[in-house]
Amino acid sequence: MLNELERKLSVLILVYTTLVAVSSMSLYLLSEKRIDTYVSLNILAYYVSYAVIRPSYTTKSARYLNIVLFAIFAIIVSFRVYEVLTS
Repeated sequence: MLNELERKLSVLILVYTTLVAVSSMSLYLLSEKRIDTYVSLNILAYYVSYAVIRPSYTTKSARYLNIVLFAIFAIIVSFRVYEVLTS
């Protein structure tokens, strides 16, 4: 059981790290300066890697982390939508 959990965690970290590296490099090459774009893509990378790996065991701290990350992502997206609608 523990070996399976460790393997899934290792794959989750590998997928997340790869997604973050690719997205950060892409944003850097596009000369993106806004920090909220980097934060948003990091949160998306976390959710994509979490959805792909789908760990069978979650703790309360992981659930709280998901709630906080979703709230931050929703705030960033709603702020960007507001900027687009008011400009």
